[in-house]
Amino acid sequence: MKAKIIAALLILIGLGVGFVLWKQGTVTPVLTTKKTVDTTVEDMAAIKTFMAQPTLELSFINTSLPQPYFMVGKVTKLINGENIEKVDGWVRQVNVYDQKGVLNGQCVTYEYHVDDRNHSVTAVSIRGLRPNEIENLKQSGVSCVDSHQAPKISRAEAETIAFGYLERALPNFNVIKNQFVYSQPVKGEAHRWLWENKGYKLPGGLEGRPYSYPTIRITVNGDKTITYWNTVSLFEN
Repeated sequence: MKAKIIAALLILIGLGVGFVLWKQGTVTPVLTTKKTVDTTVEDMAAIKTFMAQPTLELSFINTSLPQPYFMVGKVTKLINGENIEKVDGWVRQVNVYDQKGVLNGQCVTYEYHVDDRNHSVTAVSIRGLRPNEIENLKQSGVSCVDSHQAPKISRAEAETIAFGYLERALPNFNVIKNQFVYSQPVKGEAHRWLWENKGYKLPGGLEGRPYSYPTIRITVNGDKTITYWNTVSLFEN
């Protein structure tokens, strides 16, 4: 009888141990969240190289859609416009950075957009400072003006500035240099160069806005500030 009781106990213990081991073997693994890659170091290095200012102070703002407006998708014409449907593989995002300080004593600064896939500078725009930013500058002893008379600059001087930026940004600049078309949007106060690759073709059924092909545009203002737009990398997969 004792032997039967001992045998029964051993069986129960064995079943218990087996159950515990089974539970341990079927525990759902903890899913690790994919770590977001910090690209700010590479982005800022690209901006500093483009601006030829290695000591430039920059701050990351957010990740957003490319500006000026950029989208590739399926277009449906409507009575009062059009609808653009997003397409997988063609949604683009850029990292947005602000430059610290002011430009030429004005209450403005540069805002930079960088393609987060390859660290290409896609846009440089001039942004007006917010009231709190102006107030912070005043408290640190820095003053700025809201506007001033835009000085004039010669085409030759503006071209030297513009081509300097383009040469730093474009590995093939010397090849396409003569393809840039010059215009003067404001008489003597700004000079613009535009390059378009109209031979580029999107996959069938897709259209781009505002253009369906890569575009580069740079404007040099009389005070030697610039605005820049480059969608070449945004059209690359």
